Amino acid sequence: MQRLRVLHIITNLAVGGASETAIAHCRLADPDRIEASILCGAASPGEPTLVESAMGDGVKVEIFDGLKHALNPIADWRASHALRSWLRINRVDVVHTHGSKAGVLGRIAASKASVPAIIHTVHGWGHHSFQHPLMRRILIEAERKAALVTNHMIAVSQVNVNTGLEDGIGLPEQYSVIPSGIPIEKFRDVSVDSQSMRSELGIPHHAVVIGTVGRLAPQKAPQNFVSMAAIIAAEVPNSHFIWAGGGPLEHAFLDQIERCGLQGRIHYLGYRDDVPQLLRVFDVFVLTSLWEGLPRVFPQAMCAQLPIVATRVDGAAEAIDHGITGFLVDPGDSKTQSEYVVQLLNDPELRVSMGNEGLRRVDPKFSEVAMARAVEQIYYNLFPEF
Repeated sequence: MQRLRVLHIITNLAVGGASETAIAHCRLADPDRIEASILCGAASPGEPTLVESAMGDGVKVEIFDGLKHALNPIADWRASHALRSWLRINRVDVVHTHGSKAGVLGRIAASKASVPAIIHTVHGWGHHSFQHPLMRRILIEAERKAALVTNHMIAVSQVNVNTGLEDGIGLPEQYSVIPSGIPIEKFRDVSVDSQSMRSELGIPHHAVVIGTVGRLAPQKAPQNFVSMAAIIAAEVPNSHFIWAGGGPLEHAFLDQIERCGLQGRIHYLGYRDDVPQLLRVFDVFVLTSLWEGLPRVFPQAMCAQLPIVATRVDGAAEAIDHGITGFLVDPGDSKTQSEYVVQLLNDPELRVSMGNEGLRRVDPKFSEVAMARAVEQIYYNLFPEF
């Protein structure tokens, strides 16, 4: 039986939600009906990549040198042209793009190469209010043009759909909302000696731990994490903090920690491959991002029965029920965020109740299997013969 050939195009497979989602679609694809693979650019030098782990899971990955994160009109035009030639030679039935850069270049190239079906997943828009207005306008126009050649767009949150329509990107009937799923059992069914792990990290047994997992990049606002930690540390003497994840702001982050006198209180761990276990060290999960789609770390933290105190970005309210499973604050409001964290640290029963309610709501909404099946149904709707 002939299988549907699906090519996922993403700028690179650097550690992050979009990469994990693309890999999950390939790993969980029905082998009898779908032949799925990934085409991606190389990660930046020194940046961890998921290429080897994906290939270890049996996912076919091909590196395409032209795909790069940085905007460069000439280089991007050449990349789109080369990608179109690649697609004409390597025929596929579906091009499924992920992220803004690969989403625009990949969809335009697929259209010019006459690929039968073009799908795009919005993992949060590339344009946002923190950009220069001219850059924001350019990115919106690029998304509008790409939407004209797209059969269907998948958004990880309803807020992303609303934003896209408000910005004139696509039509309502082009969109579906499918949250980015996680391997629930991997994060829920964890056995770990949290006290031993705390000792390894240099955290006292009696400490309360506030932690996050994310890339040290402007989007995640690590400077606000340090500001929040400084306020909490002054009020809760036994509080310690963890940041897991590296990135371009590492030096600035470490400098700020030193300036605030928080060495030994904020534990910077860099990239970790044991996040399911690490989350069991936390008492409260926080997120200080300025913009997002719908972060996969939310359901990951919910699986670990952690209350969440996060910024109210894009799809956050679709994962966190304010006052029930956690608290939401405006981006940049470190004072209010610290107040909610202190409230939770002083109320163990509230922490437990919020954590339990979060766990109850994870499955099946954030199941990666449910996500994969929902996306495959979109493919089958376009190709009934499969």
